[in-house]
Amino acid sequence: MKNLILLLSILFLTSFLSAQVKIDNDTYKFRVEFTKGWKTVSKVETDKKDVINYSLSRNDKFTAAIIAFKFPAVRNIDDFVYTLEKDFNLNIPEKTNSFNAITGDVYVGKSADYKDNDNIEKIYYFTTTKDSSGDYFCFMLRFIADVKYKKTDFDSEVTNIVNTFKVIL
Repeated sequence: MKNLILLLSILFLTSFLSAQVKIDNDTYKFRVEFTKGWKTVSKVETDKKDVINYSLSRNDKFTAAIIAFKFPAVRNIDDFVYTLEKDFNLNIPEKTNSFNAITGDVYVGKSADYKDNDNIEKIYYFTTTKDSSGDYFCFMLRFIADVKYKKTDFDSEVTNIVNTFKVIL
């Protein structure tokens, strides 16, 4: 009996430690999965139900934020990026490279790297080109790590997460 309880405890702990964070939001029409070790810190939605913000973290000074917006009309990707980069509340540092264009079946996007004295960042911006019941959506996926974090590991981890991001209209 002792061995059975010990075995069940080990199995539970192993499954808990290897669990992934999955966000599947039907209201804002997206899905994304984070690799093991991530935890959701907070989820905040506006009273008008037009913006939701997820904050996530890992113990090794690596954080992420997903902000999803709902609009009654399509948004231009360049205007969306400009607005978020200039938002003082987001405190986005200087860009370190040119934007990379991203295209999908129902969205367009851009990504870029950012850096300041303390952190390295990679931000992805998406806007839907098709509607869902008259609503259009915009997304910002932001990843931040301490400057001491190995850049290749950071890029690999971010790519693995972003590759799971799906817009589901």
